[in-house]
Amino acid sequence: MPLLDVSALRSQIKSGSLAPIYLLVGEDIKLIDRMVEAIEATIDQADRPFAVERLYAGPADEDASPLDIAAAARVYPMLGDRRIVFVLRAERLLKPKRASKAAEEAESADAAGDEAATDFAPLEEYLASPSPSTTLVFVAADVDRTRRFTKRLMERAQVVPFAGIDGGSPNARRDGRADALALVKAEIARHGRTMDAQASELLVTRSGADITKLRNDLERLLLYTEGHARISAADVDEVVSAETHVTDDWALVNAIGEGNAARALEQVVARLDRGDSPHAVIGQLRWYVSTRLAERVPGRVAPALEALLRTDLALKSSGDPRVLLERLVAELSLAK
Repeated sequence: MPLLDVSALRSQIKSGSLAPIYLLVGEDIKLIDRMVEAIEATIDQADRPFAVERLYAGPADEDASPLDIAAAARVYPMLGDRRIVFVLRAERLLKPKRASKAAEEAESADAAGDEAATDFAPLEEYLASPSPSTTLVFVAADVDRTRRFTKRLMERAQVVPFAGIDGGSPNARRDGRADALALVKAEIARHGRTMDAQASELLVTRSGADITKLRNDLERLLLYTEGHARISAADVDEVVSAETHVTDDWALVNAIGEGNAARALEQVVARLDRGDSPHAVIGQLRWYVSTRLAERVPGRVAPALEALLRTDLALKSSGDPRVLLERLVAELSLAK
């Protein structure tokens, strides 16, 4: 699998030496869009209506099938010496959604069966012998590496990963934050501007480890501060909304322990939006009351347990989980 980083892809684009097949894959949608535009820009603007084709992959009748993609890639250029064919939303072919949870759990076993429903033969034949006058670019948010066609594609294509800035562990999150700060610094410098360290930290924090939000916020911030040589934390606070994402399952408990009701309310909403069970949240809060609160303020344990019991009963009586948990969290936050 020939792997390229973004800088290597930029070098190929600048030199005009494009590979026959690319796979651009990852969460950094904004950067992928820039690279798609840069690849397209290698074709003279007057020739693009004839030399550039954008297809949307998928199973629906109006979407491009493997046969459609292969046929488009084999068309000879009408003008110039090269055609570029983009296959957008390629995850529909490379990692299609499962119809049910049971099917998802059996993903590996079912992969061959799923692919049997789609005839990949024309596209596999093309991968084996690509047209020398076409650059075929697959653009996907994610891929299923266990699928036969995905394996074939990754063997033949120049694969360019566009990773996000999230992580599944504290170390990964720390590294992701460092990468996000470096990204902000580079973008600000690219626009000939400077930015306070506090402003960069605030911008990255409010991205919630979402690379697309970070890039969108950065674009709006640059537009808002146009004409300013230096960007401040006040500028960030004015432009960038504070999105709440759950990056620590104990953030709710910690906020309550600190008596920070506003932060605790943000976290309980984020937990519910993430799909956490209200009863699981109650269980965690019960642990907090019986351990941390019992150690710090023993006199507050009895009313806190009463509030927990009242909320638990209300949840079982089909009460609104968000309203009930918000009331409980606000009450517990005062029990510091």
